[in-house]
Amino acid sequence: MRRRRPSMDTGTAFFDWEENCLQKLHGEMYCYDLLRRIFSVEPSLELLQQVGGIKPLDGTDEIPRGMKQMVDSVKRNEGRLEEWREELSIEFARLFLGPIRPIAVPYASYYLSESRQLMTEETIDVRRRYLEAGMAVKDLYSIPDDHIGIELEFLYYLTGEIIRAHEAGVQERVRELEQARDEFVNDHLLRWVPMFVDRITDSEGDEFYRGAAILLGGVLQSYGRID
Repeated sequence: MRRRRPSMDTGTAFFDWEENCLQKLHGEMYCYDLLRRIFSVEPSLELLQQVGGIKPLDGTDEIPRGMKQMVDSVKRNEGRLEEWREELSIEFARLFLGPIRPIAVPYASYYLSESRQLMTEETIDVRRRYLEAGMAVKDLYSIPDDHIGIELEFLYYLTGEIIRAHEAGVQERVRELEQARDEFVNDHLLRWVPMFVDRITDSEGDEFYRGAAILLGGVLQSYGRID
């Protein structure tokens, strides 16, 4: 997301702004880390315990609402986490894997191609963005690059690089990375993730994944392009 720097009359004001910016970036990075783990593989006990320990923000917007729904779902099952984790693994497969046609196909190309095919030009374009930004994809070619988990991994990576560039004082690199992230969200993710989110929230499954989908939609929608 592009951020305008306010006019600064003093050095103190600038550093206050920079600190607030970094705090926000760390919050965004935490969300991407959580979401990439939720949508990439079946949940681990460690992940569920982490979610259960989150103190959700107050509010009715999608971000606090989605987070609260996930946390409440964990707390309702905290006395049977291992059994519930197995149930969530089945739910993960139902939503994202199949066995025949998953409810919410987790690949961008499925939503962005008229034929509903995978591995289209969109997939190649996503791979190009990863390479240009310097992100090495684990297990390259074993899974299409436009899987939602890998795309969230990319946002996690870009946000971490933006933080490091801020801390190193390399503002040209900050602007370059922010532009890459802004374009990826607005020109790619927001073209298909809302449809992916709707398929999950419309399903009659566990509230954990519905909450995660609401959170995902809210985080991406918060990236309204700033001209």
